[in-house]
Amino acid sequence: MNPLELVDLLRNHKNYIQTHNFPDPDAIASAFGLQYFLKQHGVPAQICYDGKVEKFSTRKMFDVFGIEILSADEISDMTATDYIVTVDSQKYNANLTDFVGNEVACIDHHPTYTECSYAYKDVRMVGSCSAIIASYFKETDTPISDRAAAALAYGIKMDTADFIRGVTELDIDMFAYIYKKAD
Repeated sequence: MNPLELVDLLRNHKNYIQTHNFPDPDAIASAFGLQYFLKQHGVPAQICYDGKVEKFSTRKMFDVFGIEILSADEISDMTATDYIVTVDSQKYNANLTDFVGNEVACIDHHPTYTECSYAYKDVRMVGSCSAIIASYFKETDTPISDRAAAALAYGIKMDTADFIRGVTELDIDMFAYIYKKAD
């Protein structure tokens, strides 16, 4: 799919980017990268999740990369008309709380177990969701910040276990692409 179709879909809506519950580095990096991509195209979005971020190294990402993320307990004003993009997960998965908003888009690298209709769906069998988000910058020639690039590189590195687990050509190519732009 063309990532600019996602931009058009979300324009003029209140948007959330929801990670899977208990997000890991790939989920957080993907959400942060997507938030930056959308911002570059004039579309604001808030990152959210349910559960806890238990590992210190994962929580440290918030400070290191300047990521603002809301837990489910901190979201009081989401409505059924607000748009949600799920990243690194899909609606109806056991690891994704069904928030009140409308899941209009999904970006994921896991198999689909329960079909769901989305206005925008980008599900690819690659090693990391971060690689998919990094491809959005490259495909559309969208500028990326050094922090967003570093976060995505970290997400790719962590979800592929240093390029030995589930790694694909897209993961390698996108790591090489964003590595030069990362802080």
